[in-house]
Amino acid sequence: MKAHSQGLRVLLLPVWSDPDPWDLLLPAAAVAEIVRADPVGEPGPRAPEWLRGYLGWRGLRLPLVRPTAFTGPTHRAYAAVCFAPGGGESAAPFFAIESPGMPRLERVTPDGLSAETGHRAAAEGLFIQVALRVLGRPAGLVDLDALQRALRAITG
Repeated sequence: MKAHSQGLRVLLLPVWSDPDPWDLLLPAAAVAEIVRADPVGEPGPRAPEWLRGYLGWRGLRLPLVRPTAFTGPTHRAYAAVCFAPGGGESAAPFFAIESPGMPRLERVTPDGLSAETGHRAAAEGLFIQVALRVLGRPAGLVDLDALQRALRAITG
């Protein structure tokens, strides 16, 4: 019961959209590191719209995913380098998710988490599993399994 009362550590990646900003939500345990998203290698001519390009990280070439459209400024992009579901069994054990602003680490208790019904943008997006309200702000929970399946489909 003690762990439950301490809450769950999550990473919130800001997303600017008109008219209201919202966040992408990731479990903190799924994130290896936060890095600047520069430079990005080109994704290729037939890449899906959500594949922003490739990011160099610790000698690896990681796919950089933009799970939803950003409608605001992206001049200071960051990336959350994530462990792929399945870990070392995966052909690509890491990938990165782009954020136009600095991600922030939060601890969420049941009191700070609820369903989000009034913010359409937080519920839309190819890799958004569910819309939530986290600490009073709209957020979309990233579906890491769906994202990994989509990456496998384009990388063979």
